[in-house]
Amino acid sequence: MTNARLHPRAAWRAALAAALVAAAAPAAGAELDVSPILVELGGGMATAVLSVRNAGAEAVRLQLKAYRWSQDDRGQMELTPAPELVVYPPLLELAPGAGRNVRLGTDLQAAAAEGAFRLFLEELPPPPGPAGQNQVRVLTRVGIPVFVAPRVRLTGAVVDGVATGGGAEFILRNTGSVRLRPAAVRATLAAADGRVVSSREEAAWYVLAGGTRRYAIDGAGLPCGAPGAATLAVDLDGRTLTSTVRLEGPACPP
Repeated sequence: MTNARLHPRAAWRAALAAALVAAAAPAAGAELDVSPILVELGGGMATAVLSVRNAGAEAVRLQLKAYRWSQDDRGQMELTPAPELVVYPPLLELAPGAGRNVRLGTDLQAAAAEGAFRLFLEELPPPPGPAGQNQVRVLTRVGIPVFVAPRVRLTGAVVDGVATGGGAEFILRNTGSVRLRPAAVRATLAAADGRVVSSREEAAWYVLAGGTRRYAIDGAGLPCGAPGAATLAVDLDGRTLTSTVRLEGPACPP
């Protein structure tokens, strides 16, 4: 076994590259303890208190912003500024180990559907350090769901499925006035004899009041020219909603 020895210039370049990589390594963001992790408000003059503590070893500065929360039909979050949700104080500076209470309030009246908001605690960049000692830092951003109760609390959901060109598409529809959060969502593809071709867990995330979430199942795993079925099963509050769509396997090659 031979030992490779770097030319002095090559060794210098390697050392410089290692130093640059080390310098570019991002520092961890702030460590925060936030409680509660979900806030529910009644209609009218409703308030709540959020506890925020700096669990890290460095001082941290935070700004707090409230957004109205909606979703597209794929469940992706859509946010718009929400002045109707008042946050005080909007800025925090916490020493290591220090904590502070944050108050949330709204004068929104109860509506037909639950109001959905997200409160974000966003770490602000620290003051610049001495020349040559600046470091890339990953800033912490914590999102807290905030819900405003509707006039009447109703729960309900349905799952519908349709065949597509290459598989099936399912829609989980929230027919109630409050949010849904499934315990589990399972997608299964089976051959005509009942043999499971594929099975996977889907994202089990919030579906806001009156909203929908779409799931697609690819039928390419079925035997060519043979029928099969795609099923979506959604676990909700101790019950399971299912929808099954009959499929035809892909055409066999000539």
